[in-house]
Amino acid sequence: MPTYRHRDAWGHADEITVIEDEAMVEIDEDGEQLASFKFIDSNTVKAHPRIMDILLEEAERLWSIDEVLKGLGDGAA
Repeated sequence: MPTYRHRDAWGHADEITVIEDEAMVEIDEDGEQLASFKFIDSNTVKAHPRIMDILLEEAERLWSIDEVLKGLGDGAA
């Protein structure tokens, strides 16, 4: 699964981890479902995918070493 991080993140212990969860919804006064989130602890948030989409707009793709090596192998052929 691809991993993303905010473009200003440096991998410090105080950065926030976000877990995608489709069940994170609130019902408004009109009965409409709204995307929601909640903090699991001080550094972990569970968020609806629509919120994740917004967070990913400010993110960069991180590549695993396996993906990099596979890409190098494909390019060398």
